[in-house]
Amino acid sequence: MSAGELIPCRGIVGADWQPVNQQATPETLSGESDILELGPSYWVVDFEVECPTREDFDTWSAFLARRSGAAVTFTAPRTFRKLPRDPFILSDAGVSLSSIDAPARQITLGGVGTEAAFVGDMVSYRTANGGYYIGQVQQDAVPAGGSITLSVWPEPMAAHATTPSPRRIEALGEFRLDGAPRWSGEWRRRGVRFSAKQVIR
Repeated sequence: MSAGELIPCRGIVGADWQPVNQQATPETLSGESDILELGPSYWVVDFEVECPTREDFDTWSAFLARRSGAAVTFTAPRTFRKLPRDPFILSDAGVSLSSIDAPARQITLGGVGTEAAFVGDMVSYRTANGGYYIGQVQQDAVPAGGSITLSVWPEPMAAHATTPSPRRIEALGEFRLDGAPRWSGEWRRRGVRFSAKQVIR
């Protein structure tokens, strides 16, 4: 079993990505409220998988068993949004992570040429502790001099010192199971539903 194993692609019919902000909003007597930030923001994903064949069922059964509950992480792209909207982005070869401004929730990529970014695009990179950051672009952006600065959610994390390997195509996040998978054994609709929470490291 290995942490960071890529999720199987076959059979996924639903993948709902929900943004979670760790906040508390205690109200005052005047009816106003202060927002208290309790920790970093993250993604929760609800997966739905259909397993029409024995091979599909066995593939998913083994993959989920290898997770050992929440002990062993896995990586996953945003299944139905794997490609950026700019049709000229065909490869991430030569793209670098130039800088990170966590308070401003911005990252700058180098080596992008004339390739733009659009609201909703996903971007990822390897983190300082060997995990994966995955973020969603919040504003359209155009490059200048081969570099592009992206406003992203959630707040970016420190990058890997030597190989951050930024990705715009099939951007990856790292997740762990959140609760037990829910299997369905109906003859015509075998499958599984499960939730996963983003790993922050």
